[in-house]
Amino acid sequence: MHGFRPLTLALSATLLATACLATAQAAGATTASPTTTYVDCGVGRPDATGTTPEDPLGDLAPINTRTFAAGDRVLFRAGTVCTGTLTPKGSGTAGNPITIGAYGEGPRPVIQGIGGPSTVRLVDQSWWTVQGLHVTNPATTQALRTGVQIDTTTPERKYGIVLRDLEVSDVAGWSDKTGANAGWFSASAGIVVLGRATAGPIEGLTIADNQVHDTGGGGIKISVKPADFHRDVLIRANTIRSVGGDGIVVHGSDAPLVEYNLFDDGGGGKYPYVNGNFAGMWPINSRDPVFQYNEVTRQRPSIFDSTAWDCDGAITGSCTYQYNYSHDNGGGFYLGCQNCTALGNFHATQILRFNIAQDDCRIRANASGDNTSPLRMYNNTFFCPSKKMDVELPGGASADTLVANNVFVAGQGALPTGAGIRYQANVYHGGFTVPIGDPSAVTGDPGLAAPGTATGRTDASGYALLAGSPALGSGVAVPGMGTHDYFGNPVTGGGAGVNRGAYNGSAVAAPRYSSIAAAYNNVGVGDDANPNTGGLGLSGRSYSGPALAAAGYVPGGTVGAGGAQFTWHPRAYGLPDNVKVAGQRIALTGSGSRLVVLGAGAYGAQSGTVTVTYTDGTSSTATLTLGDWWSTAAGPSDQVAVRAAYHHKPQTDYRNPATARSEEDVTVRVASLAIDPSRTVDSVTLPTGGPIAGPGLHVFDLKVVA
Repeated sequence: MHGFRPLTLALSATLLATACLATAQAAGATTASPTTTYVDCGVGRPDATGTTPEDPLGDLAPINTRTFAAGDRVLFRAGTVCTGTLTPKGSGTAGNPITIGAYGEGPRPVIQGIGGPSTVRLVDQSWWTVQGLHVTNPATTQALRTGVQIDTTTPERKYGIVLRDLEVSDVAGWSDKTGANAGWFSASAGIVVLGRATAGPIEGLTIADNQVHDTGGGGIKISVKPADFHRDVLIRANTIRSVGGDGIVVHGSDAPLVEYNLFDDGGGGKYPYVNGNFAGMWPINSRDPVFQYNEVTRQRPSIFDSTAWDCDGAITGSCTYQYNYSHDNGGGFYLGCQNCTALGNFHATQILRFNIAQDDCRIRANASGDNTSPLRMYNNTFFCPSKKMDVELPGGASADTLVANNVFVAGQGALPTGAGIRYQANVYHGGFTVPIGDPSAVTGDPGLAAPGTATGRTDASGYALLAGSPALGSGVAVPGMGTHDYFGNPVTGGGAGVNRGAYNGSAVAAPRYSSIAAAYNNVGVGDDANPNTGGLGLSGRSYSGPALAAAGYVPGGTVGAGGAQFTWHPRAYGLPDNVKVAGQRIALTGSGSRLVVLGAGAYGAQSGTVTVTYTDGTSSTATLTLGDWWSTAAGPSDQVAVRAAYHHKPQTDYRNPATARSEEDVTVRVASLAIDPSRTVDSVTLPTGGPIAGPGLHVFDLKVVA
């Protein structure tokens, strides 16, 4: 399995270690017992031994001069701050690594770099585990810098490097992939593995359960392929936020497994992206990489990329993305870029299956030139309420592209047709052009249970299928389909009778939402620093969160309008924050004479029938009318709740989010509906409509008041 060294490697390493030990004993050498060295910077004495917690070393210098051996430990006291670079020497053995960690109770010990090339660095060493630290490397100017760096420079193979449970932040790495110092970018990040082209690879590399944020250049990178592929590479369960470049890059690895990682706000943070391209999670110059159960969200635009997933140059075998979730990335869903580098195009098979993309609707699997790599894109669900389907696929006489069993829901856009592209059993719903040549095409509503409501990879049940969905059981078998869907439901019989889309379970009932926030299916408010997420319409325009905050609507705060107190924007900007009404039934309790609704119309004033159901089983109806969000005047049955001085439009300069600022005022509006004050409200059913960001009503919150 991935994440563990193959048995043959483990046996080889064990035999080698045993042989070396026997040779040493035959020569009369003695085997020292493992030691533990304690460090408490600023407290330990210059003459300390470091052998007990009561007599710790006081700085990094003595650690860097010692050569450690199998089973040794270097432990830093919780809460201590050590300044400088940590570069210990020595190697452990299989089963007896050298460990750097923490002791005591309290915050992680901090190893704070002072603006040098790296803070924690291991060079040509084997069998090390580094864990439990907070590593930083701040500076006033950005340069070639890392937080934790692993180097292989000599021809020998290295083994057993584990980096886990670390926080790596405030690394002033280089975030400009253009110009004279463009080469610094690929070697700058929070965690970096570097190899010279003539060096031996690392056998057994685990980077897991780390938090990386505010690091220039990117999050986690394996850069430069050594003389042979790294093997047994596992990058798992890392959280990467607000870094100035790529989330995860895997270079020069054989069958690397990248899974359960989160990358959010790519291009942001203390050392933001400056220029060039970056993307979410991607391999280069590797063999058979697999990316699964990952999430990439809210990346900022770059020159061309900023996609969640990318299969890049010199990939051999296959390049697989499966069971992943993405939303609102500046460059969309996927980039096939095997022909984009000088490393060569080996035409690896691109496999995109059982993924969910929420408003990630751009696919460039044929970016330019000779990119006829085989493509298998099947059983994915694309829900594009405010973005168009913008797709290029490998085509032509030598292409081999299969697009099967996918669900496409979008208000506009197109899919390419031509030689070399086959469509089978897809759902095409919305306002975009259906490609010619799909013998089992479905254009009706696929019956997604609650599309647009996902807030993360494990919160995507809204992409299950309702009873009566034309996507249930109507898919076709695809060779090598796999054994399960995005949600873990089995896929049997080679895929015969599979559902269309990423869900292969049984039909589900229409949800009754536990709260208005649970029903949010649209991103209507964005951050000025990343204004490209979501939109109230297909034009991509949205509210500015900072503009509304300046008018008193502060995220997470309470605002008053129409005699009611509302919770305003309880989530981060760029996550679903309002309901585009489509008949959702929402639990709501209380007694009063009025139902007060905070929201707005899009594409003009909008109206619809609201049904209020009471706990005794009775119900009443009323007409909800909300004026257009661009209108600053009160309507006949609604009022302006708040007025923002500007809003967002599509960004025209990818490096300058200020180009998305539109100076027209916009409003959030409030309306009151009469209800029966003698009964207790049980739920509210919103007007009928559709989740695509066309004409209709948007609701931020609703309350029962006296």
